[in-house]
Amino acid sequence: MLRFAITAIALSLPSAFGQGYVNFVRQQQQTSKITWDMPVAPQGTAPAMLTAEAGGALFQLWTVSQQNSKDYLLDQKLVGAYLPKGSIIVRSADSYNGVPRIRVDQPFSVEFTVSNLLTGQNIPLSATTVLAEHHLAPNPDGKTVITAAQAIAGTPFSSGYISKNGVTSVIYPVTSIKAPDPTKARGEEHFVLHALGDGTFSQTQIATAFIKVWPMASGKISGLAPGTLIRTNPPVLTVKLDDLYPRSNTFIRIRSSGPILGNGGAVIAGSMLALDQELPTSRLLTVSDYGNLFDSDGAYVIELLTTTPFGTDVLDSIAFQVNRTLRLNAMIVDCETPEN
Repeated sequence: MLRFAITAIALSLPSAFGQGYVNFVRQQQQTSKITWDMPVAPQGTAPAMLTAEAGGALFQLWTVSQQNSKDYLLDQKLVGAYLPKGSIIVRSADSYNGVPRIRVDQPFSVEFTVSNLLTGQNIPLSATTVLAEHHLAPNPDGKTVITAAQAIAGTPFSSGYISKNGVTSVIYPVTSIKAPDPTKARGEEHFVLHALGDGTFSQTQIATAFIKVWPMASGKISGLAPGTLIRTNPPVLTVKLDDLYPRSNTFIRIRSSGPILGNGGAVIAGSMLALDQELPTSRLLTVSDYGNLFDSDGAYVIELLTTTPFGTDVLDSIAFQVNRTLRLNAMIVDCETPEN
């Protein structure tokens, strides 16, 4: 009799396994196609109700909301003779404690870990090899919601076989999702490991993972033309920000003319926008009262910058001149007092 453990980890379902949810394990026999649902407690172990067939059995952990009857597949494991095991980890420079995410222009890596593959003669292919797939799920409008099942239902973007136990790492220099403007591509990249079918059971997922892809931020400063000469109070600025990365600090800086990036200059009060959230955002800001940041007359640059886990980027910059020195031009006339 096979026994298995049920761990109460709900993955982005904070109330699952608690009040208002019913949990069960579904056992699907891969040879006979018999299916059995068994209610389970939030934590613990329980014996499988059906014996394991030669072709293996798929165990799925489900939870169902009693409020709206919506069901969620939380985990699944395929158990059978010669069946490989696998896991997938996606890594990026963003240490966000949730679904992995990356900016469209940044690299990320995927680690496929495989175990229980066999070696030798006359061994079924399903016991020596697993299939790795890479699926793309573009999200051009930023609003479309796609489930994991929908994301991997179609033809994979790429696929390959892994025939060794251990970790296989793949580095992706940038996202594979395409868009008319490559800097604005967004969506999800999904990765799947399959145990191959061998005539007694069908090809089955043994591991999945995905990463969210967000666009590059863009911004524009309006109200100050390049080369403007400021003699009195500087003009009011309007700043348009689009697709700010979910974890970012965006601000406007004034500095003396020189290299684009550096530690010098001063941040305009009220221009700092700090984000630590799940989704990108767009904003419209108005900035004024920054004339006190000009130390002296000369050439200056005003910059719109954003700092993310990937570094600091200049979204816009404008060079201008400041000359507030007051000059008086007078003519001296020698006047003689007429004699009486």
